[in-house]
Amino acid sequence: MDYLEYFEKFPDSYAKVAVSFDRSRTLNAYLANNGLLENISSILSIGPGEGEVEIKIAKESEIEFGIVEPSKTLFDQLMTNARDADVESKLLEAHQQSFEEFQPARKYDLVLSLFSWFAFGFDQRLLTKALSCRNPNGKLLICLQSESSPSTKISAVSRSSGINLTSETLSTWATSQGFQHEFDIYHGTVPADRFILHGELTQMGKDFASFLTATPWNEIPNEVKSVTLNSLRQAQHEDLIDFQCGCLIFSD
Repeated sequence: MDYLEYFEKFPDSYAKVAVSFDRSRTLNAYLANNGLLENISSILSIGPGEGEVEIKIAKESEIEFGIVEPSKTLFDQLMTNARDADVESKLLEAHQQSFEEFQPARKYDLVLSLFSWFAFGFDQRLLTKALSCRNPNGKLLICLQSESSPSTKISAVSRSSGINLTSETLSTWATSQGFQHEFDIYHGTVPADRFILHGELTQMGKDFASFLTATPWNEIPNEVKSVTLNSLRQAQHEDLIDFQCGCLIFSD
């Protein structure tokens, strides 16, 4: 099954995985600790999903947002989450459409693509477009899984395409095309027992495997189930698993 087809058939698959990664905590900490939220007033988020990271920033700062999300399911949930968090007034623009079709109403201090650049790959035109959405002195941040992440190892044995791009591969390509940037590592550490308990995959671990392979758990081959368990075990250090990611930071 194609990844996009799987997502349309099982729309709650994203929500299950998003909860397990706790990115509203780990990614927000990364952005804050690296000064990416300092002295800015606006952020454009490309493919924000349900908007857990963006909504947390909006609640804790005066920063306003623009969003462009192609999935109607995720867009509707993001808008509901924004209303529930009382930050809907901080949305400068919100579009349920592809980034290819999107025409920004303004420029932004920071443009984010947090685990959404899988959809674009090595597209020079779209990278140029994302860069053009920035204000002068603005930045573009693209985060993707690292080659060393268990996510990458599990995706590598998937029969589906769509989420196999790594940050290192994108960085190498971008440099070869003349797009200069910094490359940094973001450590998305989460408690190991969310995914492994008593040496076996938890339900969250199974949901994670289904998401990455775009296959319902009961249809995943035993070999892939073993790769999932072993990849998570190898990434475990004491009581944590590090879903290491690479961040490409484009400045002027």
